[in-house]
Amino acid sequence: MTSTAALQTAAGLLAADLRAVTGYPVPVVSGSPADGDVVLATGSYGDEGYRLALAGTATISGSTTGVFYGTQTLLQMLKQDRSLSRGTATDAPVYRDRGFMIDTARKFYSIDWLRARVRDLAYLKYNRLHLHLSDDQDFRIESSSHPEVVSALHYTKAQIADLVAYAARYQITVVPEIDMPGHMTRILRDKPGLSLVRDNGTRSLDLSSDQAWPLARDLITEYLPLFPGPWWHLGADEWLSTAEMAQFPQLDRRARQLFGASATGRDLQYDLINKVNDLVRSHGKTLRIWNDQLVEGTVVEVAPTVQIAHWYGATDMTPQALADRGHDLINANWNQLYYIIGVSRPDPAAIYASFVPNQFAFGAGTTAVAGTDPHLLGAQFSLWGEPGHDESATDIATNLKDPLRVVAQETWGSPKPTPAYATYTAIIRAVGDAPAARD
Repeated sequence: MTSTAALQTAAGLLAADLRAVTGYPVPVVSGSPADGDVVLATGSYGDEGYRLALAGTATISGSTTGVFYGTQTLLQMLKQDRSLSRGTATDAPVYRDRGFMIDTARKFYSIDWLRARVRDLAYLKYNRLHLHLSDDQDFRIESSSHPEVVSALHYTKAQIADLVAYAARYQITVVPEIDMPGHMTRILRDKPGLSLVRDNGTRSLDLSSDQAWPLARDLITEYLPLFPGPWWHLGADEWLSTAEMAQFPQLDRRARQLFGASATGRDLQYDLINKVNDLVRSHGKTLRIWNDQLVEGTVVEVAPTVQIAHWYGATDMTPQALADRGHDLINANWNQLYYIIGVSRPDPAAIYASFVPNQFAFGAGTTAVAGTDPHLLGAQFSLWGEPGHDESATDIATNLKDPLRVVAQETWGSPKPTPAYATYTAIIRAVGDAPAARD
């Protein structure tokens, strides 16, 4: 294999994978290629596009990311047939954001399991791994600013840094989520003065308190350097319903003091989102949140630079309304793209038949934006835990395979290779799994 210096990481990974697939050692060299060589070269086919030319050599050219994706295509072809026909293809994704979320708060996964998911995602050309690191049940990452919030079963910062670097080698960016101001029972369990105790016993952050922002700021600021990617996810979901806010009159009082007579507690929530947005933007990052708490008619509006992962349809802020305000969108709709452990699994056949990234739930109308809308970034498949339910990590990995492959097909955006899922499964089996991951 011949490669330029800029593509040495991709070359090394491909050499190891080719040996795993073919059984033959493949040295990486620089210089003039010979017949039968795999050649990696730079080229201009967009940020993630590549060109694969099969003749005397197999030449993959593109950006660093594009070349890596081209190597995955080559591996997939060799999995199906060791003899490759001559020809040329140019390939690039339609959607910029092709993501997978793992809820590590409700179920803890080993680092080895997470690394295996990274390798599988990369083989399918996903480019985002969203880690949901905190929730009511547990807080899964070592903390020096607030060690009291950390669960016994957690990841060290060194483990996370290693995982982030490992993912980057495979062209995957890790997007961290520390969920607030809702889903904070674990963080707030020893902080009654900052807690709004909901009817279901969970705790949300009391945004009327002067100490609420320092706590949020401490935790976010601590972890910003650990994740060098350009995104931070705040969560911002399921803080309080409108009816629940009436149980805590201090919220409206504080909001009116800050934002005027017509303000409500919801304005405090949006103010927190905007403060976090300013904080992460000062570190060169873009903020992401879930969509379910976004409503019309508030005094404070969420800054349009905040990106929205749209999972919930029963809200007056439709995807189109959010796009019209300038928000970028990620389709994370729970109808089709949620795997909830022990509760529900998405049907890959149904996804193959009906899912398109610009449609945010079953049906059409207000749940859709134009497929060409520049605010539509892509889609995300989500793996959620559920208290009182469990499955083994091995079973979960098996159950993820087909849905992830179908969503990968749809978010890459190339024409479906076959009209029916029943025949598409034959392609899934032929392409198989990623070669064994190697450091």
